[in-house]
Amino acid sequence: MSCASIVDGQKGEEVEASSSAAQSGAAQQGSTSGQKLAASLSEWIEQRESQGNIAESQKTILDKAKSTGEISTSDYEKAWSDYRQCMIDKGYKEIKLIKYPSGLYAEAGHKQGTTIQESRYSDDSTECGDEHVADVQDVYGIIVGNPNLYADQAQAVVDCLHRDSLVPKDYTVSRFNKEFSGTDGNTSFDMQNLQVRSCLVSNGYNVGYATDDTEQLW
Repeated sequence: MSCASIVDGQKGEEVEASSSAAQSGAAQQGSTSGQKLAASLSEWIEQRESQGNIAESQKTILDKAKSTGEISTSDYEKAWSDYRQCMIDKGYKEIKLIKYPSGLYAEAGHKQGTTIQESRYSDDSTECGDEHVADVQDVYGIIVGNPNLYADQAQAVVDCLHRDSLVPKDYTVSRFNKEFSGTDGNTSFDMQNLQVRSCLVSNGYNVGYATDDTEQLW
């Protein structure tokens, strides 16, 4: 749940572009092309629940998703609202959320604090996330960003980009990996497009820009 900090930079400068295992098992490196996380969303949720340690409020939402194949907007927004309140109760000034076209939410970045502040924020956001929204976020991300349940993170992103007609039909996973890992920041698609970023964020990639809205934590 810990959100990347936004550092000072030139207007429009990309300040964060990294991959994280936002979905447990979704970021398997070297996965065979086409390999799936599970045969169905219901089966994947069952796998998560079998690992235990899911807060009861989130388990209730996931149990509904197993039968309906979706997470309602009200349940999703309630989970994020509870996370925000948990963080406010811990003394943070504000928690801002970025809403993507898919309906996905992600916490906005923040100005880099002191080492002590960042350590505390990391601990607190993990605690509040685990209690209120982390598992719901993972499943919601799968539903909107990886409905085909691809185990390979990059393949899931490219599939999402194709479904939303954000890249040409012949755009490949290998091309995405090459472009995204490049040091010049050049890609054949608009990385700042919110639909593109929704595909990335829902599949565990964190992308931030200095022009993004930021939260004032302290």
